[in-house]
Amino acid sequence: MEVLRCRSSAMVKKEILMHFIAYNAIRLLIVEAAAEAGHVARRLSFKGSVQALRQWEPQFSNESDPKAQRRLMDGLRSSIAGHLVPHRPGRREPRCVKRRPKPFALLTAPRYQMIEIPHRSRYRANVA
Repeated sequence: MEVLRCRSSAMVKKEILMHFIAYNAIRLLIVEAAAEAGHVARRLSFKGSVQALRQWEPQFSNESDPKAQRRLMDGLRSSIAGHLVPHRPGRREPRCVKRRPKPFALLTAPRYQMIEIPHRSRYRANVA
């Protein structure tokens, strides 16, 4: 949710709300998987859960039988329960910004009016 793609305030609110709904739905799956497996929910990986959910999604969309869907859901929960975060004593998680600004100018006019400025970055390829 680092970059919001919508421009109007109503759509930005909807986008944020959808991120909250998706996050809470994944957290609910983690809690259910932890309860079934006998783990603490905080020990299960959020990233691993998202990857498992994306991997199992095509099977859910192809299945229409309720019993088969329940069986798939049990398999998804067991897959999520398998993504344990190891205990790492003394580990620190400093908050840093990973996204770096791009060395290009902003597009502040329509493309046909924009005049291209030569790239003045230190990342420019060396001229041979």
